[in-house]
Amino acid sequence: MRRLQHAGQQQISAIERQIETLARQRRALLDEMGAAFGGGRRPAAARHGRTAQARPGRRGRRARVDWNSVFSRLPKGSFRASDVRKIVPGIAPGTLSQRLTGWVTEKKLKRTGSRRGTRYTRAA
Repeated sequence: MRRLQHAGQQQISAIERQIETLARQRRALLDEMGAAFGGGRRPAAARHGRTAQARPGRRGRRARVDWNSVFSRLPKGSFRASDVRKIVPGIAPGTLSQRLTGWVTEKKLKRTGSRRGTRYTRAA
């Protein structure tokens, strides 16, 4: 019985180590994505799982977003503004709306769907 408990503990420990490794990789990827799309590094409180109340305000300027690279990463088919938000997290809603409207006026995008459920497609 003792051997069985020991083997079970070893398996649990190995799985916990794998989870911690994957969590570290996830944090590194999120930091890398944030730096690439204007977020810089996330605040230390956010990296360590503390609540939003514990985080201090943002200091300094945000990095600029390369909208050309964002446009090149847009889906080929139909998409919504929320899909673009997944590519550029942390951008203000008004800024995103202005950029989408700019692409529509430049005829890079077409608006489809109703006013409330606006979808966009790339103009060919």
